[in-house]
Amino acid sequence: MCIRDKKLLVTRSKGEKMFFALGGKIKPGETELECLQREVMEEIGCEPINPKHLETFEGRNHDNTKTIKMTCYTCELKGTILPCSEIEETAWIDKRYKEKGIQVASILELYIIPYLIEKRLL
Repeated sequence: MCIRDKKLLVTRSKGEKMFFALGGKIKPGETELECLQREVMEEIGCEPINPKHLETFEGRNHDNTKTIKMTCYTCELKGTILPCSEIEETAWIDKRYKEKGIQVASILELYIIPYLIEKRLL
């Protein structure tokens, strides 16, 4: 999770309507922090700096076909944010994202964003 000025950085993949948090699946033999480093670089071309464990969330995936566990870290970014790989768009969203017509993945909407609001991070 990259949070600046009470806004969360989210990404939208090509062909998708909803936005997701940065990140992805851990590859075999990879640590969580190595995955974080790789995914952030692959998705937005930046290096995550000072990652800190935030919380681990469990919920349904975006198409409600399975339960997922999402371990979240906060970090700063080194570099210019540029959509890379499968990413079509990035956005900084605040707690009023729904009013702006922005759709986010269910785990973000149901668990992560409410947690960030409760902790006064958004």
